[in-house]
Amino acid sequence: MVRWAAPSCTADVLFGRFSLELPVQGVKVAKARRIPERTSPLYLWLAALLRDQIEAGHLSTHGPVPSERVLSERYEVSRMTARHALETLTLEGYLYRHPRRGTFVAEPRLRFSVGSFTRNMTEADRTPGTEVLAASTVDPDPVVAELLGVPAGGRVHVLQRLRTAMSEPVAIENIQLSAARFPDLLEHDLTGSLWVVLRSEYDAHPAKADARVVAVALDRFEAEALGVKAGSPAIVLTRTVYDEEGGVVELARDVYRGDRTEFSVTAPVDDSVR
Repeated sequence: MVRWAAPSCTADVLFGRFSLELPVQGVKVAKARRIPERTSPLYLWLAALLRDQIEAGHLSTHGPVPSERVLSERYEVSRMTARHALETLTLEGYLYRHPRRGTFVAEPRLRFSVGSFTRNMTEADRTPGTEVLAASTVDPDPVVAELLGVPAGGRVHVLQRLRTAMSEPVAIENIQLSAARFPDLLEHDLTGSLWVVLRSEYDAHPAKADARVVAVALDRFEAEALGVKAGSPAIVLTRTVYDEEGGVVELARDVYRGDRTEFSVTAPVDDSVR
């Protein structure tokens, strides 16, 4: 499977960092890692070297990163170049700074696929959690009403939830569902898997999702809910979820912390045109 840092899940152009993992049976192969040729700008070259070391496990999680002085001497670059490289990796979420103590390797990002947050976190051995931020039943926007098949005069449930992994804020879900199709939905316990409620209480079975992924900067409310600074990078996943008959179950806009999450996708490759 090809691993992307932040892929799109539609037919849009896919871009980002990726690595290909190939299993080797019965043996452990140690690959010699060579330093690639120096390229300009130098800070991106140095950042790439450190990024490779982190992804290969040569720099341990929460372990210290060599200082600007050490990097400057080791790779024969200026301290300003070393500082810029560390700042770049901090913005990308590979490193974090601790006042007075230095710079350290951040925890690996949580990997998601388009689907159930609860299932993704359970499979990753991370305890999922949910806090309902807002829940109401309102008159729908005309476009939303048409997509959800809401009849004239009908209403929609609007649900906003904060999703956590091991009590750490990870994502904000903004979901809209037909009130006619899911009456009294907001009276159920919505702190677990919403899809479990839809299946068990309404015999609705989410089967497919069309999704789009874009990069954004967090506004003040989103940043506060996710425990980061306003303007921090985020991944927005916009989903249209369909049931087995092709009807729309829900519309959602999910905002994920860019420093803690990544998305993976497996898709067929059409090599007829290059």
